[in-house]
Amino acid sequence: MNTTSKTPPKRSLPMPLWMQGAIELLMTAVLSFATVLILLVAVWFAGGFNDSSLLGVSQLSSQIWLLIHGVPLDLNIPQHGSFAAVSGTFSLIPLGLTLVPLALCFRSGRRLAQASYEGQFWVPLVSGSLTYLAISLALSLFSSTATVTTHPLLAFLVPLWVVLLGTICGAWFESRSLARMIGVNAAEWVGKFSQYSRWAGSYVWAVLRSSLVALLAFIAGGALLFALTVLYNWNDILAVYQLLSAGAVGDTAVTLLQLGIVPNLIIWAMAWSTGAGFSFGEGTIANLSQTSVGAMPALPVLGAIPQPIDPFSYLAVLVPILAGALAGWWFFRAGENHFDEWVSLKIRFRWLSALLSTLCLAVFIAVPTGIMTAAVGWFAHGSLGLGRFTHVGPTPWFFGLLTALWIAVGVLLGSILAPMIEPDNSKELDRFAGESRENKRRLKKEQKKAKAAQKAEKKAARSGSKGSKAADSVATETESEDVFVLDEAEESPADSAQQQDAAELTSTEANVSADSAEEGEVSAEKDSAVEPAALEPAQQSETSENLNQGSVRAEESKAAPEQPKLARGAVIRRPKSLKKQRKTREENDS
Repeated sequence: MNTTSKTPPKRSLPMPLWMQGAIELLMTAVLSFATVLILLVAVWFAGGFNDSSLLGVSQLSSQIWLLIHGVPLDLNIPQHGSFAAVSGTFSLIPLGLTLVPLALCFRSGRRLAQASYEGQFWVPLVSGSLTYLAISLALSLFSSTATVTTHPLLAFLVPLWVVLLGTICGAWFESRSLARMIGVNAAEWVGKFSQYSRWAGSYVWAVLRSSLVALLAFIAGGALLFALTVLYNWNDILAVYQLLSAGAVGDTAVTLLQLGIVPNLIIWAMAWSTGAGFSFGEGTIANLSQTSVGAMPALPVLGAIPQPIDPFSYLAVLVPILAGALAGWWFFRAGENHFDEWVSLKIRFRWLSALLSTLCLAVFIAVPTGIMTAAVGWFAHGSLGLGRFTHVGPTPWFFGLLTALWIAVGVLLGSILAPMIEPDNSKELDRFAGESRENKRRLKKEQKKAKAAQKAEKKAARSGSKGSKAADSVATETESEDVFVLDEAEESPADSAQQQDAAELTSTEANVSADSAEEGEVSAEKDSAVEPAALEPAQQSETSENLNQGSVRAEESKAAPEQPKLARGAVIRRPKSLKKQRKTREENDS
C-alpha cells in the first residue's frame, strides 16, 4: 500500500523587515566575494601566483570584487626586473563577473518583495544597501596595499548601482508593480489626469518600451556577431593559446579571465557594427573600414578582432537596423500610436500626417535607445593603466549617436513593413471626437436591445396573423353552434378599436343609469321630506308622479343585474329563450 507523506513547511525566525534586508544583502555580498575568492585560491593552489601567500590572494580577491562593482584601482607598481614601473588607474570593468553580484541581488530583491507589505519595500532596501556598502568599505580598507589602492569614498558609493539595479529588478519581477512597492497607487494617480493626458502617457510609455526592445535586440545581434567572429577566427585564437604554453592551470586562469570580459567584447562588436568602432589603446582603431590596433596583450580572444573585408563588412550595419525594425514592429503591435491619431486630426492630408508621425516616432524611439546604448558603452570602456592601454573600448557618445541613427532607419523600415506583415484589423478610434470606450460599449448594448425588440415585434406580428386566421375559423364554428368568443388580442387593429369603443360606451351607459338611479332615490327622499300640506294640489300631483318615477327607476336599477366583465377568450352561451326566439324568427321568415 503506497502512502504519501507531506514534507513539513520550512520555518524561519520572525524578524523585522530592516533586519531581513540587512541579512539578505549581507549574504549576497559574502557569496559574491566567496565566488571570486574560490577561483583565485584554486589558481593559487596550482602554483599560479608564485610566492604569494593566502593573505595576498585574499587581498587580490577583494580588489577584483571592488573592480567588478565599478570601483577603480589605483596602480603604483615599481620596476621589477625587466618590467617597467606602472603608474595609472585600472578602470575596465569585467562585466562577466559583474553578473554574479547582480544575479544574487536579483534573488534578494525577490525574497524581500515576498516579505514586504505594500509600501514597505523601501525599509529592507535601505537597510540592506547600507549593509552592502559597509562591507564594500571594509574590503577597500582591507585590500589597500603599497602597490594597489582604492579610494574609500568611491568604494562606499560606487557599488550602490549594482545593489539598486539587481534588487529593484528582482522586486519588480516578483510584484510586477514598482509603484505599489513604495506605497503609490498608480491607477488612482493616473485617474486624476484627463483622458488626453492618459493617452499621451500611454504613448510615451510605449515609446520607452520600444526603445528597450531595440536595445535588447541590438545586444542579441551583437552577441551573434561576436560568436560568428570567434568561429571565423578560431585558428588565430588557438595559435595564441599555443604560444602561451601556460599549462593546465594557466590556460584555466586565462579562460576564466576571458569569460569575465565576454560582455565587454559583445558591446565592442555592437560598436563595430554601427561604424563607431572601438580602440585598444591610444592611437588605435577597429571599425568597418580599417583595423589598426598594434601590439596587444597575449589574450587569445583578442585574436578575434575582425579585419574589414570590403564591401561585405558593411553588411554589419544590418544588426542595428534590424533591431530598430523589430522595435517599430513591436510598437505597431502595441497599438498606442495616439500621436498619429492627433496629427491625422490636425492635418487633412493622410499621406502627410502619416509621414510626419512616423518620422517623429523614429526620432522618439531612437533618442532613448541611443542614450541607453551610450551608457552601456561607458560601462564597457575603461583603462588598463598600463602604458598606452589607457583608452580601451568604444567612445560612448559617438557609439550612442550612430546607434540612434541606425535605429531610426530601422524604425522607419519596421513601421512600413509591420502593416504588411500583420494587418491592422482594428476600427478607427473616435477618441478625439468625444466618444470614449464606455460610450461605445453602451451604444453597442443599445443596438443589441433594439435588434432584439425588432425581432420580438416581427415574431408578434407573425403570431398575430396566424391567430387572426384561427379566430376566423373559430368564429364560424361558434356561429353554427350559437356560441361566440370575445378575444380582443386576436382581432385586427380596426375591429379591436371598435370593440374597445363599444365597451367604453356600454360602461358609461351603465354608470349613467346607476347615477340616475341614485339621483332618483335622493330626489325621492327629498320630495318625501317636503310636507304635502305645504304644496298646492297641482304640485302635489307632480311630486307624487316624480316620487313614483324615482321609485320605479330605483327598483329597476336595483333589479337590473350588473353586466359581467368579459375576459379575453371568455365563452358566453346563449340562453334557451333566445334560441327559441331565433327559431321562431327563422320560421316566420321562411
